[in-house]
Amino acid sequence: MEKNKTFYLSLFLLSFAAIFISGCVYFTHLDEVRFMKNLEANQKAMKAELDKQENLYNKLKTDIDNGRLNELTEKSKILKIYGEPVLCRPPLKQDGIRETCIYRNPTGGLILLNFDTQDKLISWQIQNP
Repeated sequence: MEKNKTFYLSLFLLSFAAIFISGCVYFTHLDEVRFMKNLEANQKAMKAELDKQENLYNKLKTDIDNGRLNELTEKSKILKIYGEPVLCRPPLKQDGIRETCIYRNPTGGLILLNFDTQDKLISWQIQNP
């Protein structure tokens, strides 16, 4: 009976030591663990943003292909339906265009929407579909 008590006491102490030592190892690498958790959170946020851009691009391209974009002439209506573009800038050539807004597919492809001085859609281009 005395051997069993000694065995169980040794097993308990050994288990306790293993748990204590593993905890110490965790604390010595706490900065690395935090860095990896932050990196994972940042990657998830970037993926969510890319997925959002891809969904907006696909919705806009589908509506262009199906002829539904013609009905949406005001810039405010387009922004409400398709969200904010990646970029809006003055055009390279004027030709009555005041602003060009760009929707981008993260895997390649751009849709350029051209607006006149009254913020009406006057043309669009699909590049690298």
